[in-house]
Amino acid sequence: MRNRRKNSSPEIVVVRWHDAHADSAGTWVELSDIDPDPLLVTSVGILLPATTKPKHVSIAQSYADELCDHVIHIPEKMVVDVTVLGILDKPEKSS
Repeated sequence: MRNRRKNSSPEIVVVRWHDAHADSAGTWVELSDIDPDPLLVTSVGILLPATTKPKHVSIAQSYADELCDHVIHIPEKMVVDVTVLGILDKPEKSS
């Protein structure tokens, strides 16, 4: 699975993945009404290193130096594909 190398510039990615989900809003449902197709989710974020959480694709909403915010970890087996949109240039530190 695609996860960036440690110490490289972070990649901005689109991750398409199958999510676990419920078929009803907490009520009884006819078996014939259950959608057999998986729920395909599309998430966009900054790809974190593979060591962040093994066997997961981890992406963050925000990134600064070695800090990140709003992280989600998607199990590798649920990932359909990962597309790189670009490289996040590391800003020069102000003095």
